[in-house]
Amino acid sequence: MCSRLLLSEDKQTWGWVARRVGAASITAVLANYALTDYITSSSLRTAAVGGLSYASPEVLDALLRWVKTRAEREVEKVSKPKPKPNGKASRKKRK
Repeated sequence: MCSRLLLSEDKQTWGWVARRVGAASITAVLANYALTDYITSSSLRTAAVGGLSYASPEVLDALLRWVKTRAEREVEKVSKPKPKPNGKASRKKRK
């Protein structure tokens, strides 16, 4: 993960890099604990943990985008003016 970020030509902020490395690290620890009972070969387990850690920042970014769009849709639903209960428009008063 760190080598991928170091070799990237895109300029990123330190916060962005720290968030991605943190997400990959947490995923690696949890995946290692989870895969210990299922994969007995240490090299295969290391490869699986590496693959999961490599993909986790992109998956978490996609999850965050989905949550944000879902929240914006809910806010849009709530902020819309509600129609009349009988479905009719209000009558204008005559002068």
